[in-house]
Amino acid sequence: MKIHRLFLSISIRSKIIILSIACSLLPLVLIASLTFVYLSKVIENKMSDTTSNLLGSINWNIQTFVNDVEAISKLMLSSRDVQNFLAYSKNDFKEIYDLQNATRSLIVNITNNKSYIRYVYVGSGQRELITTNQWDRLAYDNIYQAVSRTKWYQQVGDMGGRGLWLNSDEVRLVKDTPNLLLYGKQLNNLETLEPIGMLIISIDRRVFDEMFRNISNAENGNLMILEQNKVIYYNSRTADLKQLPPKEMDLLYGLPERGTRIETMGGERYVITFDTNPVTRWKVVSMIPYSNINSEIVWIRNITLTLTMVAFLLAAYGSYLISKRITKQLTLLSSVARKAAKRERIEGILFQEEDEIGKIGNQFLRTFRTNSELSDKLIEARLKEREAELHALQSQINPHFLYNTLNSIYLMAERISAKNISKMVMSLSNMFKLSLNNGDYITTVRNEIDQVKNYLEIQNIRYNGKFEVTIELEPEIEHIRMLKLLIQPLVENAIFHGIELKESQGNIYIRGRIEGETLVFEVEDDGVGFDPAVTQPKGYALRNIQERIQLHYGQNHGLRIDSIPGTGTKVTLRIGIMDEDRL
Repeated sequence: MKIHRLFLSISIRSKIIILSIACSLLPLVLIASLTFVYLSKVIENKMSDTTSNLLGSINWNIQTFVNDVEAISKLMLSSRDVQNFLAYSKNDFKEIYDLQNATRSLIVNITNNKSYIRYVYVGSGQRELITTNQWDRLAYDNIYQAVSRTKWYQQVGDMGGRGLWLNSDEVRLVKDTPNLLLYGKQLNNLETLEPIGMLIISIDRRVFDEMFRNISNAENGNLMILEQNKVIYYNSRTADLKQLPPKEMDLLYGLPERGTRIETMGGERYVITFDTNPVTRWKVVSMIPYSNINSEIVWIRNITLTLTMVAFLLAAYGSYLISKRITKQLTLLSSVARKAAKRERIEGILFQEEDEIGKIGNQFLRTFRTNSELSDKLIEARLKEREAELHALQSQINPHFLYNTLNSIYLMAERISAKNISKMVMSLSNMFKLSLNNGDYITTVRNEIDQVKNYLEIQNIRYNGKFEVTIELEPEIEHIRMLKLLIQPLVENAIFHGIELKESQGNIYIRGRIEGETLVFEVEDDGVGFDPAVTQPKGYALRNIQERIQLHYGQNHGLRIDSIPGTGTKVTLRIGIMDEDRL
């Protein structure tokens, strides 16, 4: 119902355009969508099968690698040199040295062709030996003692002679090494089966890069090896996995043994295929961006979108031409009506009187122009009337008459020695003279401050010296021009609403300075103040100043009022500097 009403409310041209586009565009969009969805499903199934075969090959390579490491550990366990080295209990240094050399030679011979082994460690509470393939520095003086304090040591012991893989920073035997993959195993005496030491084989994770070098991951996807809640390996294209939120990483850790899913991770959709190694329980995960899988469809999608867009543009352009020809007169009449509503001038417009709309339009134009002429004459008459009233008012407050009157009062006060009266009259005369400013609404900072001084002279006499005034101006601002009568109302508020209500004597501070392209004045008093959260300053004077400043200098200038009850009030006035004053 709402759509029907909306359709009826739009213009005739819009209705024609919408109907033309709908009739041509909707069938094309429907066909393109169905084709795209069908092809996407076909490609998804194809890539899922390919990736599953890939993971099977990877699992076979992993199993081969794991078997190789376990074979090395069995060889170390069955070695008589290793058994003697760990079980020897005498303090014969030469014998220990010979056993150590024999064990080192065995390790070197075993690992000579194993480039993926970073170091091999055998040790017990009595003695230990570590052999590295690189110039590594040891992280501990007593490795066995350091390892025995870790949770991993207890886990290895609980395995009863079976090997355990470790992916953790908890056991790092050499300094300045990356987080290596460790294989640990408890070594038992072959005769008594009692534990005599521990074997640790460190694997460089780059072994997986070599292992998967000749395996093509479908569509350049991401390849990972997971163990419980740890990432054992990820290829160079998945470095951004470290940035994934924990919730999304938990999704990967919680995958079942094998299968395929489509999930959104890191804001991007992935086809996730996974398989679990039956021996190590490592989970091999392939994450292929959904956009990559659909690379074969991208071309079709782009062509479809292009054809759809071309059809849309042709339909829109065709309907535009048709609607323009049909609704040209209506559009012109609508434009004239909008201009008439805004009281804009309507020039150079003429309707073609080939139909009723053209006749109505021309009649509307004649009526509008007649009304506009009458309105202009009425406005002109009212302006002349107001101008006459203003001239009459100005003649009543002739400045020379007021100056002469005030000077006469001043001379009379001098004759009777009424010093306060004469001082007030002179200050009032100066104030009036500065306020008129020869009819100009722009004055200088010096004249504005002189105006304030005359006002303060009058008020200090009235209040019998109740307040003291301190004026601090940067010398270079005195010549700058500004709107007149901006500071005096602020001083007046400081006296009436701050100092007058205070029992003791008060102080008023007037400051002026330049901040970049802004002229800043502060009027501060130590009067009674007020709570801005409870009372908002009101009054015609402040509102008038704010409106005058924003009209003349812009919306980013104006007043700011800060007050603390019992402490005082500070009003900050910020105005712009006129262009000619910047020269």
